[in-house]
Parts: sequence; C-alpha cells; structure tokens
Amino acid sequence: MIRLMVAIATVFLALAPSAMAHDAVLEGKSNWLFAGWESLTIARPDAEQASIKLISDVGRLLAQKNVKLIVAIVPLKPRYYESLLPEGSGMSDVVRGRYDRELTELRAAGVNTPDIRDAFKTVLADKKEVFYRTDFHWTTFAAEATADLIAGVVTAQGPLLGNAGSGAQLGEWMSDRHLGDLAANFLPPERKRAIGPEAYIIRAPTKPAAGLLDADPSLVAVVGNSFVQPYFGFPQRLSNKIDRPVALKWNPGDVGPWATLLQYLQSSEFTTASVRYLVWQFNEAQIQNGPDAIGEWAPQSISSPVAWRGKVADALENR
Repeated sequence: MIRLMVAIATVFLALAPSAMAHDAVLEGKSNWLFAGWESLTIARPDAEQASIKLISDVGRLLAQKNVKLIVAIVPLKPRYYESLLPEGSGMSDVVRGRYDRELTELRAAGVNTPDIRDAFKTVLADKKEVFYRTDFHWTTFAAEATADLIAGVVTAQGPLLGNAGSGAQLGEWMSDRHLGDLAANFLPPERKRAIGPEAYIIRAPTKPAAGLLDADPSLVAVVGNSFVQPYFGFPQRLSNKIDRPVALKWNPGDVGPWATLLQYLQSSEFTTASVRYLVWQFNEAQIQNGPDAIGEWAPQSISSPVAWRGKVADALENR
C-alpha cells in the first residue's frame, strides 16, 4: 500500500550534506531559486558509468527473483529554466549532454529507463510548471505526468495480477501556500520576505476504504528520495493509473539512492511481498555519486560499491 510516512505538509530536501558547505542557493531572475549544490558546469562521466554498472547489476539480480527494474531519472531543474538562472550562469556542454548520456548508457546496459523529459513535455504543453519557483522539487503536475509514463511502462509488459479496483483514489486539487524549501531552509529572513511564498497545487489527501489496500499485495514498489514522497503525488497517481496498490520507500536526499534501496530490499515489506516491478528514482546529478561518495551522502550511508552490491545480493537471497 502507499505508506504515508510523514505528515502531508512536511517537505524534505533531496540534498547532499556538502550543500551546507558552499552556496546552497542560486538566486536567479524573477525570484527563481536553484540548488547551488548541483554543478552546472562539472560532470563526471567515468563515475556515471561506474554507477550505471551497479544499477545494471541490480537489475540482473532482481530479474533472478522475477522483479523488473525501472529506473526513473528526474531531469535537472535548470534544463527547463536556464533563462532564469543568475546573469552569467549556464550549463556547460558536458552537463547539457548528461541526461542523454545517462539514458543511452543505462539502456545499453539493459536497464529499462523511460525518458522522463517526455512526461515533462506534456506538462509544458499544458502551460504548467514542472518545478516550483522557490523549491528544489518538481510540481505535482510533473510528478503525476511522470507517474502516467511509468504506469504505461508497467502495463505495457503484460496484464497485471491482483484485483482491479485496489488502486489509490485521487483527491481534489487544492492550493497549499508556503515558502519553497530552498527559500525556507537557506535564505536569510529579509530574502525570504522578498522572495515570498508560492502556491503549491496538490491533491487533497484521501482515505481509502477500510482494509481495501491492506487486503491486496503491492505488485509495484517505488524507491527514491523526497521527489516521490506522497506530498507531490507520484505514488498515489501511479497506484491510481495501474489500479493496484503501490509500496513506497523514500528518504531525504542525503540518505542517498543506494542506502534507500538497500533498506527496502532488507525490509520484511519486500522479502514477504509479491513485488514484480521496482521503480528506482534518481535525480539526474545523483548518478555520478556512487555508494562511496563521501560528502554527498550521510556518513551512515557510505559503503564501498563491492560491499554495497554484496549486501544487495544477500538481501535478495533471503527473498
């Protein structure tokens, strides 16, 4: 089922601990804010390739347990708002080409990796934003469009087991007005007042019929960071579109995708469940940071790639 692991109003950052060590926010034009910890000029293709090999290994290990891996990479916010970056800022060619590079290499390694930019195109065509002005995160419109894309990938692979009618019900649209996380967490009081709050158009939470989702197994699991928390609506929309329950495991971004996946695979929720599709969400810039990326993940999340892969293999052996 969809686990509402935090209060709906709580917004966590998908950031690395090292963000606090340098300018965490780029103040752009028209009061748009961008994450300062995501370099617009530096990329590490060799490190990306090492991570992609690990991801591919995970896909093969999961396949041995009859679980299909789908990797969802959220594009960089400045890809869509480069004209609003501070004067003199822009993406280098190596960063500009990174998403295509990651997509191509993951697919070549046998990893099912849909192009999330295709989902974003539908939102932009509808004249809606794909990221919030003062927030690191995507909008609910972008989250739901991405969920629709992932649902299509899942259902294209054959009829789903389980009971129709067991998916999440979507709430009505509502406005939740507050400061974005980049403003609230990193700007001084005078800049917060100048930047101001913005309206978050989200779904009102709904309560499922008693026992409905608990009675049915989750065939799809979502593992990721705060982009896939229920506040932005991704897991609910995915459950609604496939009309089946969806399991969810997410952590704030400093935990990192590697530790979060391992936590899920080691949990009884996975070892006793009938999950057949695992959606693993990354942010574009995270791919270059492996499990041993000191300064990017919280200390307790750090592991050598060999040790991390071994723990994943052990966890899957127990299923």
